[in-house]
Amino acid sequence: MKKLNKIYENYFDIIDSYFGSIKHYLGDSEYSHIDLGINMANYSLVADLMIDAIADLGEEIMKFWSENTKPILDSIKKQDSLKCVFSGDITPISLENFVKKSLLYIDTVVIPDPILNLTILQSQITLDRKFYLNKLIRHVFNVWRLKDLILVNTGIKPLIILPINFQIINDKDKNQLLLNAYEKFTNYTNSIFMQKFTNREDSLIFLKQFKTASEIFERIKQFNVLPNTFKKGSTFENFLTNFSNTKKYFQLGNESVGRDFGEYLLSQFIRVQEHKFFCEKVSGEPIYDYDLPYFFFSYEMGGLDMDASITNALQKEKFNWITKVPLPALKVFREENKLEYMRSILRKGITDLKTKKDDDLLKTSEQLEKNLKEAFKEQEKEIVSLKREVTVITKKEIPIATIGSIVGFIPYIGNYISLPFAFRSITNLLDQRKELKQKIDDKKTDFINLLIKSYKEE
Repeated sequence: MKKLNKIYENYFDIIDSYFGSIKHYLGDSEYSHIDLGINMANYSLVADLMIDAIADLGEEIMKFWSENTKPILDSIKKQDSLKCVFSGDITPISLENFVKKSLLYIDTVVIPDPILNLTILQSQITLDRKFYLNKLIRHVFNVWRLKDLILVNTGIKPLIILPINFQIINDKDKNQLLLNAYEKFTNYTNSIFMQKFTNREDSLIFLKQFKTASEIFERIKQFNVLPNTFKKGSTFENFLTNFSNTKKYFQLGNESVGRDFGEYLLSQFIRVQEHKFFCEKVSGEPIYDYDLPYFFFSYEMGGLDMDASITNALQKEKFNWITKVPLPALKVFREENKLEYMRSILRKGITDLKTKKDDDLLKTSEQLEKNLKEAFKEQEKEIVSLKREVTVITKKEIPIATIGSIVGFIPYIGNYISLPFAFRSITNLLDQRKELKQKIDDKKTDFINLLIKSYKEE
Protein backbone atom coordinates (compact mmCIF):
# COMPACT_ATOMS: atom_id res chain seq x y z
CA MET A 1 0.00 0.00 0.00
CA LYS A 2 2.82 2.40 0.90
CA LYS A 3 4.53 1.66 -2.42
CA LEU A 4 1.34 2.39 -4.38
CA ASN A 5 0.77 5.58 -2.43
CA LYS A 6 4.26 6.77 -3.25
CA ILE A 7 3.59 6.11 -6.96
CA TYR A 8 0.37 8.10 -6.86
CA GLU A 9 1.95 10.89 -4.84
CA ASN A 10 4.45 11.21 -7.70
CA TYR A 11 1.56 11.22 -10.17
CA PHE A 12 -0.06 14.15 -8.37
CA ASP A 13 3.32 15.88 -8.20
CA ILE A 14 3.28 15.85 -12.01
CA ILE A 15 -0.17 17.44 -12.00
CA ASP A 16 0.99 20.09 -9.53
CA SER A 17 4.11 20.86 -11.55
CA TYR A 18 2.06 21.62 -14.68
CA PHE A 19 -1.28 22.80 -13.28
CA GLY A 20 -0.55 23.84 -9.69
CA SER A 21 -0.69 27.53 -10.57
CA ILE A 22 -4.40 27.32 -11.43
CA LYS A 23 -5.75 24.75 -8.95
CA HIS A 24 -6.82 27.46 -6.49
CA TYR A 25 -9.30 28.64 -9.14
CA LEU A 26 -11.18 25.33 -8.86
CA GLY A 27 -14.58 25.98 -7.29
CA ASP A 28 -16.58 23.86 -4.85
CA SER A 29 -19.41 22.83 -7.16
CA GLU A 30 -19.46 19.28 -8.52
CA TYR A 31 -18.85 20.51 -12.08
CA SER A 32 -16.30 23.22 -11.31
CA HIS A 33 -13.58 21.22 -13.12
CA ILE A 34 -15.60 21.65 -16.32
CA ASP A 35 -15.97 25.40 -15.73
CA LEU A 36 -12.24 25.72 -15.03
CA GLY A 37 -11.34 24.05 -18.34
CA ILE A 38 -13.69 26.28 -20.33
CA ASN A 39 -12.60 29.48 -18.58
CA MET A 40 -8.88 28.85 -18.97
CA ALA A 41 -9.20 27.88 -22.62
CA ASN A 42 -11.23 31.01 -23.35
CA TYR A 43 -8.72 33.32 -21.67
CA SER A 44 -6.49 33.70 -24.73
CA LEU A 45 -3.31 35.04 -23.12
CA VAL A 46 -3.32 32.47 -20.31
CA ALA A 47 -4.29 29.67 -22.70
CA ASP A 48 -1.37 30.35 -25.03
CA LEU A 49 1.08 30.47 -22.12
CA MET A 50 -0.25 27.24 -20.62
CA ILE A 51 -0.21 25.39 -23.94
CA ASP A 52 3.47 26.25 -24.32
CA ALA A 53 4.16 25.25 -20.70
CA ILE A 54 2.64 21.76 -21.10
CA ALA A 55 4.39 20.95 -24.37
CA ASP A 56 6.44 18.13 -22.82
CA LEU A 57 3.66 16.73 -20.61
CA GLY A 58 3.20 13.74 -22.91
CA GLU A 59 6.84 12.69 -22.58
CA GLU A 60 6.72 13.11 -18.82
CA ILE A 61 3.61 10.99 -18.35
CA MET A 62 4.89 8.25 -20.68
CA LYS A 63 8.09 8.06 -18.67
CA PHE A 64 6.10 7.92 -15.43
CA TRP A 65 3.95 5.01 -16.61
CA SER A 66 6.87 3.10 -18.12
CA GLU A 67 8.35 3.01 -14.61
CA ASN A 68 5.19 2.45 -12.59
CA THR A 69 2.65 0.38 -14.53
CA LYS A 70 4.02 -3.03 -13.55
CA PRO A 71 3.94 -2.62 -9.74
CA ILE A 72 0.38 -1.27 -9.89
CA LEU A 73 -0.80 -4.09 -12.16
CA ASP A 74 0.91 -6.69 -9.98
CA SER A 75 -0.82 -5.27 -6.91
CA ILE A 76 -4.25 -5.27 -8.57
CA LYS A 77 -3.86 -8.82 -9.86
CA LYS A 78 -3.12 -10.05 -6.33
CA GLN A 79 -6.22 -8.29 -5.05
CA ASP A 80 -9.03 -10.81 -4.53
CA SER A 81 -11.87 -8.36 -4.89
CA LEU A 82 -14.52 -7.00 -7.26
CA LYS A 83 -13.01 -4.49 -9.70
CA CYS A 84 -14.57 -2.46 -12.51
CA VAL A 85 -12.71 -0.82 -15.40
CA PHE A 86 -14.23 2.42 -16.70
CA SER A 87 -14.71 3.28 -20.36
CA GLY A 88 -16.73 6.01 -22.02
CA ASP A 89 -15.54 9.60 -22.03
CA ILE A 90 -11.96 10.46 -21.05
CA THR A 91 -13.27 10.45 -17.45
CA PRO A 92 -16.89 10.44 -16.16
CA ILE A 93 -18.62 13.85 -16.19
CA SER A 94 -18.29 13.94 -12.40
CA LEU A 95 -15.83 11.32 -11.20
CA GLU A 96 -16.91 11.91 -7.60
CA ASN A 97 -20.55 11.12 -8.35
CA PHE A 98 -19.57 8.16 -10.52
CA VAL A 99 -17.44 6.75 -7.72
CA LYS A 100 -20.14 7.25 -5.07
CA LYS A 101 -22.56 5.13 -7.08
CA SER A 102 -19.97 2.51 -8.01
CA LEU A 103 -18.46 1.95 -4.58
CA LEU A 104 -21.82 0.93 -3.12
CA TYR A 105 -21.22 -2.39 -4.84
CA ILE A 106 -17.63 -2.83 -6.00
CA ASP A 107 -14.28 -2.73 -4.23
CA THR A 108 -12.19 -0.81 -6.76
CA VAL A 109 -12.92 1.51 -9.69
CA VAL A 110 -10.12 1.55 -12.30
CA ILE A 111 -9.94 4.80 -14.28
CA PRO A 112 -7.82 5.32 -17.44
CA ASP A 113 -5.26 8.07 -16.96
CA PRO A 114 -6.70 11.18 -18.67
CA ILE A 115 -3.29 12.81 -19.08
CA LEU A 116 -1.93 9.85 -21.03
CA ASN A 117 -5.01 9.48 -23.23
CA LEU A 118 -5.26 13.17 -24.12
CA THR A 119 -1.54 13.62 -24.82
CA ILE A 120 -1.54 10.49 -27.01
CA LEU A 121 -4.57 11.83 -28.86
CA GLN A 122 -2.84 15.18 -29.30
CA SER A 123 0.26 13.49 -30.73
CA GLN A 124 -1.79 11.34 -33.13
CA ILE A 125 -4.19 13.99 -34.39
CA THR A 126 -3.77 17.75 -34.66
CA LEU A 127 -6.27 18.88 -32.06
CA ASP A 128 -7.46 22.44 -31.79
CA ARG A 129 -5.01 23.76 -29.17
CA LYS A 130 -7.58 25.43 -26.94
CA PHE A 131 -9.96 22.49 -27.24
CA TYR A 132 -7.09 20.28 -26.08
CA LEU A 133 -6.28 22.56 -23.14
CA ASN A 134 -9.93 22.71 -22.12
CA LYS A 135 -10.23 18.90 -22.07
CA LEU A 136 -6.91 18.41 -20.32
CA ILE A 137 -7.73 20.82 -17.47
CA ARG A 138 -11.25 19.45 -17.12
CA HIS A 139 -10.26 15.80 -16.82
CA VAL A 140 -7.07 16.33 -14.82
CA PHE A 141 -8.94 18.22 -12.11
CA ASN A 142 -11.80 15.73 -12.23
CA VAL A 143 -9.24 13.20 -10.96
CA TRP A 144 -7.31 15.63 -8.76
CA ARG A 145 -10.42 16.34 -6.69
CA LEU A 146 -10.40 12.70 -5.51
CA LYS A 147 -6.74 12.72 -4.53
CA ASP A 148 -7.52 11.74 -0.91
CA LEU A 149 -9.53 8.73 -2.04
CA ILE A 150 -6.72 7.56 -4.32
CA LEU A 151 -4.14 8.00 -1.56
CA VAL A 152 -6.14 6.16 1.12
CA ASN A 153 -3.66 4.03 3.06
CA THR A 154 -5.88 1.37 4.62
CA GLY A 155 -7.51 -1.69 3.06
CA ILE A 156 -8.23 -2.11 -0.64
CA LYS A 157 -7.82 1.03 -2.73
CA PRO A 158 -11.26 2.24 -3.86
CA LEU A 159 -9.90 4.18 -6.85
CA ILE A 160 -6.98 3.29 -9.13
CA ILE A 161 -5.56 5.17 -12.13
CA LEU A 162 -3.96 3.08 -14.87
CA PRO A 163 -2.53 3.70 -18.36
CA ILE A 164 -5.36 2.31 -20.50
CA ASN A 165 -5.00 3.10 -24.19
CA PHE A 166 -5.03 1.07 -27.39
CA GLN A 167 -1.70 2.57 -28.47
CA ILE A 168 0.29 1.16 -25.54
CA ILE A 169 -0.73 -2.44 -26.26
CA ASN A 170 2.06 -4.55 -27.77
CA ASP A 171 1.97 -4.90 -31.56
CA LYS A 172 1.01 -8.58 -31.61
CA ASP A 173 -2.03 -8.13 -29.36
CA LYS A 174 -2.94 -4.84 -31.00
CA ASN A 175 -3.03 -6.38 -34.48
CA GLN A 176 -5.23 -9.23 -33.27
CA LEU A 177 -7.59 -6.82 -31.52
CA LEU A 178 -7.86 -4.72 -34.70
CA LEU A 179 -8.67 -7.81 -36.77
CA ASN A 180 -11.40 -8.70 -34.25
CA ALA A 181 -12.79 -5.16 -34.38
CA TYR A 182 -12.79 -5.09 -38.20
CA GLU A 183 -14.66 -8.38 -38.31
CA LYS A 184 -17.24 -7.28 -35.74
CA PHE A 185 -17.74 -3.95 -37.53
CA THR A 186 -18.26 -5.68 -40.90
CA ASN A 187 -20.72 -8.15 -39.41
CA TYR A 188 -22.63 -5.34 -37.74
CA THR A 189 -22.98 -3.23 -40.91
CA ASN A 190 -24.08 -6.38 -42.76
CA SER A 191 -26.70 -6.93 -40.07
CA ILE A 192 -28.24 -3.44 -40.01
CA PHE A 193 -28.18 -2.91 -43.79
CA MET A 194 -28.75 -6.56 -44.81
CA GLN A 195 -25.59 -6.63 -46.94
CA LYS A 196 -22.81 -9.18 -47.55
CA PHE A 197 -19.61 -7.18 -47.11
CA THR A 198 -16.47 -9.26 -46.64
CA ASN A 199 -14.26 -6.60 -45.06
CA ARG A 200 -14.34 -3.19 -43.39
CA GLU A 201 -13.20 -1.35 -46.58
CA ASP A 202 -16.31 -2.51 -48.44
CA SER A 203 -18.49 -1.43 -45.53
CA LEU A 204 -16.93 2.04 -45.43
CA ILE A 205 -17.17 2.47 -49.23
CA PHE A 206 -20.87 1.58 -49.01
CA LEU A 207 -21.46 4.10 -46.22
CA LYS A 208 -19.45 6.85 -47.93
CA GLN A 209 -22.17 7.24 -50.60
CA PHE A 210 -24.68 8.67 -48.10
CA LYS A 211 -24.62 12.46 -47.87
CA THR A 212 -27.28 12.92 -45.19
CA ALA A 213 -28.44 11.16 -42.05
CA SER A 214 -31.90 10.64 -43.51
CA GLU A 215 -30.40 8.76 -46.49
CA ILE A 216 -28.65 6.39 -44.09
CA PHE A 217 -31.76 5.98 -41.95
CA GLU A 218 -33.88 5.06 -44.95
CA ARG A 219 -31.48 2.23 -45.88
CA ILE A 220 -31.47 0.62 -42.43
CA LYS A 221 -33.21 -2.76 -42.54
CA GLN A 222 -32.91 -4.03 -38.97
CA PHE A 223 -33.65 -1.56 -36.20
CA ASN A 224 -33.67 -4.17 -33.43
CA VAL A 225 -29.85 -4.28 -33.37
CA LEU A 226 -29.47 -0.50 -33.05
CA PRO A 227 -28.99 1.47 -29.82
CA ASN A 228 -32.09 3.41 -28.81
CA THR A 229 -30.60 6.73 -29.98
CA PHE A 230 -30.38 5.38 -33.54
CA LYS A 231 -33.91 3.97 -33.71
CA LYS A 232 -35.61 7.32 -34.42
CA GLY A 233 -34.81 9.51 -37.40
CA SER A 234 -34.66 12.72 -35.33
CA THR A 235 -32.32 11.44 -32.62
CA PHE A 236 -30.18 9.62 -35.19
CA GLU A 237 -29.75 12.83 -37.19
CA ASN A 238 -28.94 14.84 -34.03
CA PHE A 239 -26.29 12.34 -33.06
CA LEU A 240 -24.57 12.41 -36.46
CA THR A 241 -24.72 16.20 -36.61
CA ASN A 242 -23.03 16.46 -33.21
CA PHE A 243 -20.46 13.82 -34.12
CA SER A 244 -19.58 15.56 -37.39
CA ASN A 245 -19.34 18.95 -35.64
CA THR A 246 -16.97 17.55 -33.02
CA LYS A 247 -14.56 16.45 -35.75
CA LYS A 248 -13.67 20.07 -36.49
CA TYR A 249 -11.72 20.19 -33.21
CA PHE A 250 -9.62 17.29 -34.47
CA GLN A 251 -8.98 19.08 -37.78
CA LEU A 252 -10.18 16.08 -39.80
CA GLY A 253 -11.83 16.30 -43.19
CA ASN A 254 -15.49 15.45 -43.72
CA GLU A 255 -15.88 13.09 -46.66
CA SER A 256 -19.56 12.43 -46.04
CA VAL A 257 -22.06 11.89 -43.23
CA GLY A 258 -22.15 8.21 -44.16
CA ARG A 259 -18.38 7.94 -43.80
CA ASP A 260 -18.62 9.67 -40.40
CA PHE A 261 -21.19 7.08 -39.31
CA GLY A 262 -18.91 4.27 -40.47
CA GLU A 263 -15.93 5.73 -38.63
CA TYR A 264 -17.99 6.07 -35.47
CA LEU A 265 -19.18 2.46 -35.59
CA LEU A 266 -15.66 1.21 -36.29
CA SER A 267 -14.27 3.25 -33.38
CA GLN A 268 -16.83 1.68 -31.05
CA PHE A 269 -15.83 -1.86 -31.98
CA ILE A 270 -12.17 -0.97 -31.51
CA ARG A 271 -13.07 0.52 -28.12
CA VAL A 272 -14.82 -2.72 -27.18
CA GLN A 273 -11.70 -4.72 -27.98
CA GLU A 274 -9.55 -2.31 -25.98
CA HIS A 275 -11.90 -2.43 -23.01
CA LYS A 276 -12.06 -6.24 -23.03
CA PHE A 277 -8.27 -6.42 -23.16
CA PHE A 278 -7.74 -4.23 -20.09
CA CYS A 279 -10.64 -5.79 -18.15
CA GLU A 280 -8.91 -9.14 -18.58
CA LYS A 281 -5.59 -7.58 -17.53
CA VAL A 282 -6.95 -6.70 -14.09
CA SER A 283 -9.70 -9.38 -13.88
CA GLY A 284 -12.26 -6.59 -13.79
CA GLU A 285 -15.82 -5.97 -14.97
CA PRO A 286 -16.66 -3.30 -17.59
CA ILE A 287 -18.40 -0.16 -16.38
CA TYR A 288 -19.68 2.86 -18.36
CA ASP A 289 -21.23 6.22 -17.61
CA TYR A 290 -23.47 6.50 -20.66
CA ASP A 291 -25.50 4.25 -22.93
CA LEU A 292 -23.83 4.16 -26.36
CA PRO A 293 -20.46 2.59 -25.47
CA TYR A 294 -22.29 0.29 -23.05
CA PHE A 295 -24.59 -0.81 -25.89
CA PHE A 296 -21.76 -1.86 -28.20
CA PHE A 297 -19.92 -3.75 -25.47
CA SER A 298 -23.10 -5.53 -24.40
CA TYR A 299 -24.01 -6.23 -28.04
CA GLU A 300 -20.70 -7.98 -28.70
CA MET A 301 -20.70 -9.88 -25.39
CA GLY A 302 -24.36 -10.90 -25.63
CA GLY A 303 -25.11 -9.06 -22.40
CA LEU A 304 -23.22 -8.66 -19.12
CA ASP A 305 -22.99 -10.83 -16.02
CA MET A 306 -24.69 -10.01 -12.73
CA ASP A 307 -21.93 -7.87 -11.17
CA ALA A 308 -21.35 -5.81 -14.32
CA SER A 309 -25.09 -5.33 -14.85
CA ILE A 310 -25.61 -4.08 -11.29
CA THR A 311 -22.69 -1.65 -11.39
CA ASN A 312 -23.80 -0.23 -14.74
CA ALA A 313 -27.44 0.00 -13.68
CA LEU A 314 -26.42 2.05 -10.62
CA GLN A 315 -25.10 4.73 -13.00
CA LYS A 316 -28.62 5.41 -14.28
CA GLU A 317 -30.14 8.83 -13.56
CA LYS A 318 -32.77 7.34 -11.24
CA PHE A 319 -29.96 6.71 -8.73
CA ASN A 320 -28.60 10.26 -8.74
CA TRP A 321 -29.84 10.65 -5.17
CA ILE A 322 -26.95 8.43 -4.07
CA THR A 323 -24.52 11.23 -4.95
CA LYS A 324 -25.88 13.32 -2.06
CA VAL A 325 -24.19 10.98 0.42
CA PRO A 326 -20.93 12.63 1.60
CA LEU A 327 -17.75 11.02 0.33
CA PRO A 328 -16.28 10.67 3.88
CA ALA A 329 -19.35 8.61 4.85
CA LEU A 330 -18.64 6.25 1.97
CA LYS A 331 -15.10 5.76 3.26
CA VAL A 332 -16.43 4.89 6.74
CA PHE A 333 -18.96 2.50 5.19
CA ARG A 334 -16.11 0.59 3.55
CA GLU A 335 -13.86 0.73 6.61
CA GLU A 336 -16.65 -0.87 8.65
CA ASN A 337 -16.86 -3.75 6.12
CA LYS A 338 -20.47 -3.07 5.16
CA LEU A 339 -19.86 -3.70 1.45
CA GLU A 340 -20.98 -7.36 1.54
CA TYR A 341 -24.16 -6.32 3.34
CA MET A 342 -24.96 -3.80 0.58
CA ARG A 343 -24.17 -6.37 -2.12
CA SER A 344 -26.58 -8.85 -0.55
CA ILE A 345 -29.31 -6.19 -0.69
CA LEU A 346 -28.66 -5.23 -4.31
CA ARG A 347 -28.31 -8.79 -5.65
CA LYS A 348 -31.79 -9.92 -4.62
CA GLY A 349 -33.81 -11.10 -7.60
CA ILE A 350 -30.97 -10.59 -10.09
CA THR A 351 -29.32 -13.53 -11.86
CA ASP A 352 -26.79 -13.91 -14.67
CA LEU A 353 -29.48 -15.38 -16.92
CA LYS A 354 -31.80 -12.42 -16.38
CA THR A 355 -29.20 -9.71 -16.85
CA LYS A 356 -27.88 -11.30 -20.04
CA LYS A 357 -31.20 -10.31 -21.61
CA ASP A 358 -31.41 -6.75 -20.27
CA ASP A 359 -29.82 -4.78 -23.11
CA ASP A 360 -30.93 -1.41 -21.77
CA LEU A 361 -30.48 -2.26 -18.07
CA LEU A 362 -34.05 -1.15 -17.45
CA LYS A 363 -35.20 -4.30 -15.64
CA THR A 364 -31.98 -4.46 -13.65
CA SER A 365 -32.28 -0.84 -12.49
CA GLU A 366 -35.95 -1.39 -11.56
CA GLN A 367 -34.99 -4.43 -9.48
CA LEU A 368 -32.22 -2.48 -7.75
CA GLU A 369 -34.66 0.31 -6.89
CA LYS A 370 -37.09 -2.26 -5.49
CA ASN A 371 -34.34 -3.90 -3.43
CA LEU A 372 -33.23 -0.59 -1.94
CA LYS A 373 -36.79 0.45 -1.08
CA GLU A 374 -37.37 -2.87 0.69
CA ALA A 375 -34.11 -2.47 2.62
CA PHE A 376 -35.12 1.06 3.62
CA LYS A 377 -38.52 -0.14 4.87
CA GLU A 378 -36.90 -2.97 6.84
CA GLN A 379 -34.41 -0.57 8.42
CA GLU A 380 -37.17 1.84 9.46
CA LYS A 381 -39.28 -1.04 10.85
CA GLU A 382 -36.34 -2.24 12.97
CA ILE A 383 -35.87 1.25 14.44
CA VAL A 384 -39.60 1.54 15.22
CA SER A 385 -39.54 -1.90 16.86
CA LEU A 386 -36.51 -1.02 19.00
CA LYS A 387 -38.13 2.26 20.05
CA ARG A 388 -41.27 0.34 21.05
CA GLU A 389 -39.21 -1.97 23.26
CA VAL A 390 -37.59 1.03 24.95
CA THR A 391 -41.03 2.56 25.54
CA VAL A 392 -42.36 -0.64 27.14
CA ILE A 393 -39.38 -0.86 29.48
CA THR A 394 -39.55 2.83 30.37
CA LYS A 395 -43.31 3.15 30.86
CA LYS A 396 -44.31 -0.28 32.07
CA GLU A 397 -41.58 -2.64 33.22
CA ILE A 398 -39.47 -0.24 35.27
CA PRO A 399 -42.45 1.29 37.21
CA ILE A 400 -43.71 -2.20 38.08
CA ALA A 401 -40.26 -3.33 39.26
CA THR A 402 -39.82 -0.09 41.22
CA ILE A 403 -43.15 -0.49 43.01
CA GLY A 404 -42.19 -4.07 43.78
CA SER A 405 -38.98 -2.91 45.40
CA ILE A 406 -40.79 -0.33 47.52
CA VAL A 407 -43.31 -2.83 48.84
CA GLY A 408 -40.86 -5.67 48.91
CA PHE A 409 -41.19 -6.00 52.69
CA ILE A 410 -44.94 -6.68 52.46
CA PRO A 411 -45.72 -10.39 52.84
CA TYR A 412 -48.02 -12.05 50.32
CA ILE A 413 -49.23 -15.64 50.32
CA GLY A 414 -46.68 -16.44 52.98
CA ASN A 415 -43.69 -15.17 51.00
CA TYR A 416 -41.70 -11.98 50.65
CA ILE A 417 -40.46 -10.20 47.53
CA SER A 418 -36.68 -10.15 47.77
CA LEU A 419 -35.53 -6.54 47.92
CA PRO A 420 -32.06 -7.27 46.45
CA PHE A 421 -33.73 -9.29 43.70
CA ALA A 422 -36.02 -6.36 42.89
CA PHE A 423 -33.08 -3.97 42.66
CA ARG A 424 -31.26 -6.42 40.35
CA SER A 425 -34.38 -6.54 38.19
CA ILE A 426 -34.43 -2.74 37.89
CA THR A 427 -30.73 -2.70 37.08
CA ASN A 428 -31.24 -5.32 34.37
CA LEU A 429 -34.11 -3.35 32.87
CA LEU A 430 -32.03 -0.18 32.86
CA ASP A 431 -29.21 -2.08 31.17
CA GLN A 432 -31.65 -3.45 28.59
CA ARG A 433 -32.96 0.03 27.90
CA LYS A 434 -29.43 1.38 27.53
CA GLU A 435 -28.52 -1.46 25.15
CA LEU A 436 -31.64 -0.90 23.05
CA LYS A 437 -30.98 2.84 22.86
CA GLN A 438 -27.46 2.11 21.69
CA LYS A 439 -28.86 -0.19 19.00
CA ILE A 440 -31.17 2.62 17.89
CA ASP A 441 -28.26 5.06 17.76
CA ASP A 442 -26.23 2.52 15.77
CA LYS A 443 -29.10 2.03 13.34
CA LYS A 444 -29.57 5.77 12.92
CA THR A 445 -25.88 6.34 12.18
CA ASP A 446 -25.66 3.32 9.88
CA PHE A 447 -24.71 4.12 6.28
CA ILE A 448 -28.06 2.89 4.99
CA ASN A 449 -29.75 5.66 6.97
CA LEU A 450 -27.73 8.20 4.99
CA LEU A 451 -29.04 6.52 1.85
CA ILE A 452 -32.60 6.73 3.18
CA LYS A 453 -32.14 10.43 3.94
CA SER A 454 -30.70 11.11 0.47
CA TYR A 455 -33.49 9.12 -1.19
CA LYS A 456 -36.24 11.01 0.66
CA GLU A 457 -34.70 14.38 -0.18
CA GLU A 458 -34.70 13.60 -3.92
